[in-house]
Amino acid sequence: MKDARIIAAIPTKAETCVLKNNGIFEKFSHEKILKSCLMAGAPLWAAEKIASHAARTAYDGVTTKEIKIWVHDSLKQVKPKIAKKYLKNNQLRVRTSRDTIESFDKSKIEKTLIVETDADPVIADKIATEVWKEVKKLDVEYLTAPMLREIVNTKLVEHGLETLRRRYTRLGIPVYNITNLIENGSRDNANMIHNPETVHKYVADEALKQYALLHILPNELADAHMSGDLHIHDLEYFAGRPINCLQHDLRSFIKNGLKVDGTGDHTSVAGPPNHIETLMNHAGEIMLAAQQNMSGGQSMSLWNVFMAPFAQGLPYEEVKQAVQMFIYNLNMAYAARGSQVPFTSISMEFTVPEFLKEEPAYGPKGRLVGTYDDFEEETRILQRAFTEVLLDGDSDGKPHLFPNTIYTLRKEVLKDEFAEDLKLVHELSSKYGTAYFVNMLPDYRGQMANYMGCRTSLGDNWTGNWDKDCLRTGNLAYITLNLPRMAYQSRDEEELFEYLDSYLRLSEEILMIRRQQSVACLDDYNMLPFLTQELDGERYYRVENSTMTFGFVGLNEMLRAHCGTGMEDPDSLKLGLKVIDYMNRRAQELKKETGLRWTIIQTPAESTAHRFAMIDREKYGSAAVTQGDLDAYYYTNSSHLPVDTSLSLAEKIRIEEQFHSRTSGGHIFHAFMGESHSDPEALMSLTNKIARKSNIGFWAYSSALSFCMKCKTLMKGLQDTCASCGEQKEVEWYDRITGYVQQVGRSKSASGGWNAGKMKELHDRRRY
Repeated sequence: MKDARIIAAIPTKAETCVLKNNGIFEKFSHEKILKSCLMAGAPLWAAEKIASHAARTAYDGVTTKEIKIWVHDSLKQVKPKIAKKYLKNNQLRVRTSRDTIESFDKSKIEKTLIVETDADPVIADKIATEVWKEVKKLDVEYLTAPMLREIVNTKLVEHGLETLRRRYTRLGIPVYNITNLIENGSRDNANMIHNPETVHKYVADEALKQYALLHILPNELADAHMSGDLHIHDLEYFAGRPINCLQHDLRSFIKNGLKVDGTGDHTSVAGPPNHIETLMNHAGEIMLAAQQNMSGGQSMSLWNVFMAPFAQGLPYEEVKQAVQMFIYNLNMAYAARGSQVPFTSISMEFTVPEFLKEEPAYGPKGRLVGTYDDFEEETRILQRAFTEVLLDGDSDGKPHLFPNTIYTLRKEVLKDEFAEDLKLVHELSSKYGTAYFVNMLPDYRGQMANYMGCRTSLGDNWTGNWDKDCLRTGNLAYITLNLPRMAYQSRDEEELFEYLDSYLRLSEEILMIRRQQSVACLDDYNMLPFLTQELDGERYYRVENSTMTFGFVGLNEMLRAHCGTGMEDPDSLKLGLKVIDYMNRRAQELKKETGLRWTIIQTPAESTAHRFAMIDREKYGSAAVTQGDLDAYYYTNSSHLPVDTSLSLAEKIRIEEQFHSRTSGGHIFHAFMGESHSDPEALMSLTNKIARKSNIGFWAYSSALSFCMKCKTLMKGLQDTCASCGEQKEVEWYDRITGYVQQVGRSKSASGGWNAGKMKELHDRRRY
């Protein structure tokens, strides 16, 4: 009681305020000084005396640093050891990753080294002691957790403990990079606008990319990506959502209803739909829900066939209104990764395919309502309504950018009976250039060919079962090879194929690790509940049927570097085909070795073609064979001819068609159309020729568009000035970036944005 009365009686200056390190003033506290002295081991009498002296000496505006010096000097007179402990407790403070400020504690470094890296306790103690010796020399008020980690990592490297260093490395993003993202955004993905969600996504992406490179992938595989030998797509999703593209089966949700979280535990559960509007809404919600579990594009094939029983007996305008709701919902749902609309594709049939005619059809309330042959008329009505809604554009007259709408051409469709429907689709191609065509006539086709996202593809060539091979599965992942670099490193053709083989081996390892991570996320971590929900007695996502795929960029530049000529030369083209055939043989070997589904894809390379070319220009200088110039170098996508080729459209088709049968994992043919409006009937004639006389499997007639944001005028071509109102700053450009139409991001008010390489390619494109 006596001690308490003495402390309470000590006079203090009520008006004295202390300036803290963070610039904030607080009232002087005698108790804080007393407590800090006692914690350092000072006897009570000494602590009281020192605290009282500080209270009498302090003045208004005194700093915490000055007070610490007074207390330290006073404790040295009592006992140097106590003063040293006080200094340790008060001079070195750490801002932790838990958002707290704590005293430096060497033992915490020892503990984290043991727990996080499995370090031997003796080594952990040695490293922590050396770190303590270093930080004692620093004249700083506080340390941060990242600073301490870097010091620890430096010591680990000095002792040759690289394995421990990799495990201990902190993941993060520099302050400058975050500032730049907030102020300027990013152009890595043209489908994303600049807003708070995209900033959050890019910051999280950077940490997760580092996590994959440092923790999941072995050094040599991470180095292959970072050096530009190959490109690991969606690296930011490698750990948590490693599954790329998905082909949905709408019938599963017609029969079973919808749980958007996959379990029904956290969201409302819907039963089987009873009306077409409900099914349209469910179809959109399926895409949104699955987007939370996936990294790539989603598609629904046979959409209008499976939807047809719900249109039976309804007036055409009611069907069209329901379709309009679906399309607008997909384009207005800014809820996908980083504030994007879901990356979606819808494959449309002009008629019920022969193989589906006797398949059981499911209608309202999930009931069996006959076979799909009974709904031929409704299938055609839905296709027509979908196309008309797309032709109308949005309220301002802009094109609906999603879903990617894919029209399937079968032998029975190329008849006069379907001429009116085909003409309507080609009016869409002429106006906006957004339609895609799937050619089912070539010999390499089966009954089904599904395309997802930019071009990733599935066909019924795995087990021969169109359902299991094409629905409820998709592309698991793909790795892109830098083909031109192989040519720069090779002295002859033998070495070229040796490099190709080594790059493929590296890609195989990465894809197998990615598959292991996918299975872990599906089976062990319970991270992908939408994909793992049980429908029709089995897990919804059929991972066993998913594809693992080799992609490639710059075949034309490889040939120019190795042969002196590009794909337009017959001898060079033979080598190009030989390269892709070699990749296919390796894929076939892997199918036998692993029992898994391996394919080859023409990589979309929205950013990869630019990245590879820029890295190679820096590494090889003028010896690198690139397109573009200065900061906008790029390689030609996959096995395409250069976009500025002087070859005719027919010659371009003749060369590029040879690669479509060799790239079952995905491909596309681009016909970049001129600034004038194409005649729909002329386009129809061209479509007929491509379908009947070529092996082109998937193509689009791409049109450059300009749209005045001020007066809402749509124009053909890349226009600098609005033809209607004369506006310049508010004119926005649109074109197909790789496999989808998107804003170019030309004007200052633009919300989209292409990277420098794609911008240069855009200007280089030759229009037909």
